[in-house]
Amino acid sequence: MRTESAQPQLAEDAERSDLSLRMAVDMRKRNVILLVPPTEKLPEGWQLPWVNAGWLVSNCGSSERIPAALHGSGESALVVSPWAEIGKPSLSGSVARGLTHLHEALGPANDARPGPPKVRGGMVRRAVFLSHLAAVAGSAASGCCALMAVQVDQASKLNAQLSRIAVIDLEERICARIAGVLDKQDVTTIWLEFGFGVLAHRRTSEEIWELADRLRASVADEPFAVNDEAMDLSVSVGLALSPSEKRDDVGQQWFASAHAAQGIAHRHGGNRCEGLLTRAFEPMPAERVLIIREWVEEAKAGGNVMIEYQPLMPLHSAAAEIYSVHAKLRDYRDPLGGVHRDEYLRLAREAGAMVMIDRMSLFHAFETLEQEHARGRGTQIIVPIELETLKDLPWRWLEAELRRRQHLLGRLIVELVAGPVLLDKDSVKRIVRLRRYGVRIGLSDTGDTLEEVATWAKLPADFLRLRHAVAGSASADEFRTAMASWKSKGRSLIVDEVEETRAVAQLGSLGVDHLRGHALGAIGPRLDHDFSVSI
Repeated sequence: MRTESAQPQLAEDAERSDLSLRMAVDMRKRNVILLVPPTEKLPEGWQLPWVNAGWLVSNCGSSERIPAALHGSGESALVVSPWAEIGKPSLSGSVARGLTHLHEALGPANDARPGPPKVRGGMVRRAVFLSHLAAVAGSAASGCCALMAVQVDQASKLNAQLSRIAVIDLEERICARIAGVLDKQDVTTIWLEFGFGVLAHRRTSEEIWELADRLRASVADEPFAVNDEAMDLSVSVGLALSPSEKRDDVGQQWFASAHAAQGIAHRHGGNRCEGLLTRAFEPMPAERVLIIREWVEEAKAGGNVMIEYQPLMPLHSAAAEIYSVHAKLRDYRDPLGGVHRDEYLRLAREAGAMVMIDRMSLFHAFETLEQEHARGRGTQIIVPIELETLKDLPWRWLEAELRRRQHLLGRLIVELVAGPVLLDKDSVKRIVRLRRYGVRIGLSDTGDTLEEVATWAKLPADFLRLRHAVAGSASADEFRTAMASWKSKGRSLIVDEVEETRAVAQLGSLGVDHLRGHALGAIGPRLDHDFSVSI
């Protein structure tokens, strides 16, 4: 029975089994059972290509249970769909006609093959799909190879309302829509109820994004017939590149990344695509990047930001009592930890969220300084901000606060990242304008050497913060020489990331004014450090 003869056979079988032709035709190519009567003799290994193509192979216990004959992938075969459970007419004639050509449909390509199945495209079983993911993840193919996790947004509602037979039928029709936008080499599977996997390889990530959006639209743009009613459905699509770290469970790991992206798309209303198709954030896992990106969006609207403080250890009696502000994103899985600035900064910049985070940091610092002032304490607070906060609307807000809180002059230290942009005329003007309001300026040198210190000494700044690893990379004489231009004007020096108490004495002898590190003073919600113990 060839493909071209399948439709008349379907009509005949559907009529005899009391099923409508529409229902019979709606039965899809895969995820059905290929029936082989026990008396049929087939060559060893014949079933492997069928299994690889997504068929569930079994013996036919009774031909009475077969309601219709459907064609498979390019050829014909006798199969039974979920409707077989409700069809009981005698179809022995149809069975006989179909099996006459079964050997011819199998052909020599159906011989058993050693090793794992080779996937060239189309629909495959989930186990084969995961195995294929592991194989692809280890390849060095050019272009962009991405995994898409596709989930119907209305899955819970559909599972509650529909029978198992109707669920499978609807899944197959959604599969057909998805297949309509894919190329023949793309590989697909059904791996969850109303959940699908698609592995696609294109030249660029932009082409992958375009494909994902076409896939999304193929489901959403036209309603489905469900229980004889038109129902609008949509899907959330999560995209992921293969994991860089090669592990035994790389297929499962890749799926987890795509599934996490799909979950984010669904939480944001569904009918959208989310994911990460770049390795620029590695070694940070893709799931971590995506969840931080989600939290950054919340921060952009003024939510999910925690403000905490860390004391700086003074190394001599003249050094002031200073705390630094840490604006963290709340991590609901690690409520005491959170996401620190160095981890979210790039994503927050891309999302345009840093202006809001800076405003919240500054406002919290102002309120805390007010409390310290009321208690008669001379506490100072360092607040790291972006240069953008000193421009346009953000600056007007800050300027109004500075005018309102003139009694706090000299207590607020604003820290900027030291970089070439600070040397241009416009940036210097903004720094000078800020100093006129009594705000002192700190610079954070994130470089790996001390070579730029002399450059930063030319700026109108009061504090310079260096990493301990950089300070420790030079000898005592080299360090003093590098710091000479900065210290000659009586400006303060802070060394950060000090995690060994034995380094305190050495750094003190080098003219360092303050130290910061978790071993010296932990981050916390209150200004409760006893500075008398530090000196």
